[in-house]
Amino acid sequence: ASMFASRVLITNMTNVATGEGQALTRARELQLVGMKNIADVRASLLTGGEDFAPEARAGSARVLDMAESLRPQIQGPEGIGLLDKVVATERAHLDVFERAMIVTSASRGGAGIVYSEEVLLRSAQFEQAMRALVVHAKSARTRSVVLARAAVYRAEALMIVITIATILLLILLCVILVAGLGRSYRGQTAARDLAEHGQTEAEATLSDVEAASHLKDEFLATVSHELRNPLAPILTWTQLLRSGTLDEAKTRRALEVIERNVLSQAHLIDDLVDVSRVVSGKFRLDVRPIDLAPVIKAAIEAQAPASDAKQIRLQVVLDERAGLISGDSERLQQVMWNLISNAIKFTPKGGRVQVVLQRAESHIEIAISDSGIGICAEFLPHVFEPFRQSVEGSMRRHGGLGLGLSIVRHIVEMHGGEIIAHSEGVDRGSRFTVKFPLLATAVEGGPARRHPIARDTLADIQLGRLDGIRVLVVDDEPSASEALMVLFNSCGAEARVAGSAVEALAVFGAWQPDVVVSDIAMPGEDGYSLIRKIRLRSAERGGRVPAVALTAYAKIEDRVTILSAGFQMYLSKPSDPNELVAVVSSLAKGRDRGAKLVS
Repeated sequence: ASMFASRVLITNMTNVATGEGQALTRARELQLVGMKNIADVRASLLTGGEDFAPEARAGSARVLDMAESLRPQIQGPEGIGLLDKVVATERAHLDVFERAMIVTSASRGGAGIVYSEEVLLRSAQFEQAMRALVVHAKSARTRSVVLARAAVYRAEALMIVITIATILLLILLCVILVAGLGRSYRGQTAARDLAEHGQTEAEATLSDVEAASHLKDEFLATVSHELRNPLAPILTWTQLLRSGTLDEAKTRRALEVIERNVLSQAHLIDDLVDVSRVVSGKFRLDVRPIDLAPVIKAAIEAQAPASDAKQIRLQVVLDERAGLISGDSERLQQVMWNLISNAIKFTPKGGRVQVVLQRAESHIEIAISDSGIGICAEFLPHVFEPFRQSVEGSMRRHGGLGLGLSIVRHIVEMHGGEIIAHSEGVDRGSRFTVKFPLLATAVEGGPARRHPIARDTLADIQLGRLDGIRVLVVDDEPSASEALMVLFNSCGAEARVAGSAVEALAVFGAWQPDVVVSDIAMPGEDGYSLIRKIRLRSAERGGRVPAVALTAYAKIEDRVTILSAGFQMYLSKPSDPNELVAVVSSLAKGRDRGAKLVS
């Protein structure tokens, strides 16, 4: 009788201590999956593509399956009604999402990311229904705990009576019973501690998911804002140009504004692509011995107009004999450009920015300091985290995605260096110190290093001539192919356009070009398939025609694939017109020289 009462007591106490209960646990799991589904739906609509759509649909199906598996564990008509509401709101949410995806897919070539108010409304209803279900399950669990405690009290009273009777009958059995109770109590305590720990972890996980969802929403809103901002002046000036009412000075101003905003948007996209490479582990470096002084000078020259416009005193102290490091000149230029542009951007008019390059023992140290707005102590530990900005939302005073410093830190660490941020506080300036290890041995007589330089301004553009050269442009985007055809024709070339690989092969058979300029990503057959079919032709049928690849997939690993497929050159979009014309001219002249040698 004592052991039976003890087991009843342990069972009831375990029911009290086991935490959330199965129904509450399942309801919270359902809420977590539902919140992830909402985030995937928003990401899919914002990107305007099918990248997140499969995850969104799979998440919706999982929510419905979990809701059905939870139904037998829900007691009472109120709980069943809340569960039915969760199922109904999720199905409505999925239906609205599918209709929004159809509309998004139909609007080809649209710029920006469109939020559907109806999807947001259904998402809020779905989230509210899940929260109400969790609250109901928690209340039901609380009521069951109250009943379990009452059962515990009754079992304890019964146990006391049986224990007293047992002690009166036999002291030895009492000792054995006490030992058994002690062992059972330790098990019950361990069960309670385990349940409390599990509940704490579940609550922490839910808080992390909610914070991650909020951070994703903030980032997507920032991306939408930053990508849309350059489009407004581009659209306005383009419509003014089409109206024909602008004089020559205003026309040049319009072209300068359009060019500047296109470059700004391209820079934002490059930052997003770099972050994607970092996350996927595909970030690569083209390493060689590098002198940092020319790299820093090129970055300073690129930022000189911005510093002059704000009347910022830009002080440069470079030790020309600091030594060489092993690195990628383009990526190091990106580091310097980001740090110097940030210093100028966050320094008020009439301030000071200083760049110092010096050798410090076994490493090279670069310090970029400014007299700007500084960094608050609370945000300083998070300054290199991606998507983090000291002021978020509509209150931000400066644009950007909050990715530049994160990319800078990754590039510096890939070079074996380190970067340190320091600030005395708000309005007291900031200092970023970058350290790179010195190259152990310098390579004598190696090829000359070439560092990127600032883009030419609109006034400096002087296109070369392509007189008598036949150019075949292959691109599935009509506006892009039309622009290239106008470019080549304006330089004296004879250009023709093909919208697909099949059309290009048909034009190729009737009219053999001197140079082929082809996009890589095209529906049906891509640029790789086209160039391979051209290379299968004989030399008399144009099988050796020079070809240039134009693509938006600007990754280092793409070079091997493009060149091995049969292209001679590789240019990333958006390509510089001067560079493209020079490449076409060089390939055409090289073909002529080769033909003369063969003859």
